[in-house]
Amino acid sequence: MVPASQQQSPDRPWTVWVIGVIVGLEAAALAYVGVRFVISLFSDHVIPTAGIIFGAVVMLGAAAWLGSAAWGTVRGLRWPRAAILVSQAFLVIVGISLTQVGARAIGVACVAAAIVALMALFNRGTVAWMGESTRHPSR
Repeated sequence: MVPASQQQSPDRPWTVWVIGVIVGLEAAALAYVGVRFVISLFSDHVIPTAGIIFGAVVMLGAAAWLGSAAWGTVRGLRWPRAAILVSQAFLVIVGISLTQVGARAIGVACVAAAIVALMALFNRGTVAWMGESTRHPSR
């Protein structure tokens, strides 16, 4: 039996980079919206201040969550799989809702990004990369 320190881990598949980029861009978009919420506190606004603060905290927290999930995917950790699956399911719902209220281009882009990320997430190479325990025996 070969010790875990001497086993060869598989090369990082290109689908991992696809997931990292898509989820990273989603995190950046949420961070942008969160910062815009904070900026709107200093101008005239119709939403109550508590609502703006709550929205900013939720958006910035979600951005941090997705950003760490994207980084964890590139590193080959196991836990981001569920986080990415849930976030992409929400993105499909948001995208379909956007197409129904007239923002068709943005809605279709959201759904397309989610579908590509989900297909890459369930790719054999990605599953092997994120499930390989020899790289990170403590995870």
